[in-house]
Amino acid sequence: MRIPLILAALAVVVFALPVAEAQAADLPPGGTFIDDDELLEEGWIEAIAAIGVTRGCNPPVNDKYCPDRTVIRGEMASFLVRALELPPAVEDHFTDDDESVHQDAINALYEAGITKGCNPPINDQFCPDAPTTRGEMAAFLNRAFAYPPTDGTDYFIDDNSNVFEGDIDRIAAAGITAGCGSGKYCPRDPMLRSHMAVFLGRSLGLTPNTPEPRPHVIGEFTTYYPSGQSRVTNIHLIADAADGAVVMPGETWSLNEHVGQRTQAKGYVAAGAIINGEIYCCDSPVNIGGGTSQFATTLYNAIFFAGLDDVYHRPHSIYFSRYPLGREATLGWTGPDVKFRNDTEIPLTIDTSYTNTSVTVEIIGANGRREVTGYTYGSASTSEGGTVKVKRVIKYLDGSRSTETWTHRYNPLS
Repeated sequence: MRIPLILAALAVVVFALPVAEAQAADLPPGGTFIDDDELLEEGWIEAIAAIGVTRGCNPPVNDKYCPDRTVIRGEMASFLVRALELPPAVEDHFTDDDESVHQDAINALYEAGITKGCNPPINDQFCPDAPTTRGEMAAFLNRAFAYPPTDGTDYFIDDNSNVFEGDIDRIAAAGITAGCGSGKYCPRDPMLRSHMAVFLGRSLGLTPNTPEPRPHVIGEFTTYYPSGQSRVTNIHLIADAADGAVVMPGETWSLNEHVGQRTQAKGYVAAGAIINGEIYCCDSPVNIGGGTSQFATTLYNAIFFAGLDDVYHRPHSIYFSRYPLGREATLGWTGPDVKFRNDTEIPLTIDTSYTNTSVTVEIIGANGRREVTGYTYGSASTSEGGTVKVKRVIKYLDGSRSTETWTHRYNPLS
């Protein structure tokens, strides 16, 4: 049994670490909870879950952790009581927690000297449903683990008038927090459940236990066409040929290399194609497989919105209104082609489907929760052509961003 209070910081390191590490290999992809996948804090959430500090936020299923929800004071009491294995309380110390499921933990926390209440100087209330602030979190931890006094270093610029400044500096000196950015601690901000896992995990001396990502749809796109056209046959054939393709981490994948040349022997038929700047059909070898650029465009947009590394694509020389302006890709043999690199940590799978009037591509994998936004500038028409610029902004989980820009000139139809 772990020793509570002052000795807990040392004792937990000895007893809790083997438990967390022993369970690391047993975690399935995505881990214990379905709503924290690929978060920066996921490993810490798993670490405190492994030693029973948290069970989830949606009983009885408890397959969610609610990482973005604020920790209320009652919950914080339960987290700490489980972490420190505090003994049951002897008395009821507060008047406002009788209806709280956390009442026993609140009283145990009081008798351990970790809380005094929320209405000084009387302190006969605990405010169990009030949000826990980051400043209060520092006080809870400092009282629980009795961190030593600091050398006088003032770690943050925004807590100088805060009642919890001493507690904040002590947990900073102990390596429990680096603040909220830009030299600040944000003491009055609410404490999120995800951040609480990090603070408590570090205090307990745990090791982050990050599972492999859970595969899911990271990019998808659908384009449409009239049914019954010969080109639809070709679109369906190339979609079937690409369906199920697996792209390993670091691998560059080529649509042409994967599906090969579109030939009559494979079932492809003659359909309209751009030849020498004109839409032509249908006695040229180029016409065999005509229309497959619609699949290439659909695939390219799924890649675009998955935030994957665009190795090569080329828009049509003539604009077609059925495609997103500037954000499309033509296909030929042996080129043009669509190529992308799997710059994620797990294999990606290309999943295709279609109806008589549409084709859809999904990219299944995990991309670290990249958020992709596309912007289009300029205009074009089939008859007049035009110049278009496409910009893709990718926001990563750590707050950093990358920006890419492509400019394309459409020719007027000859």
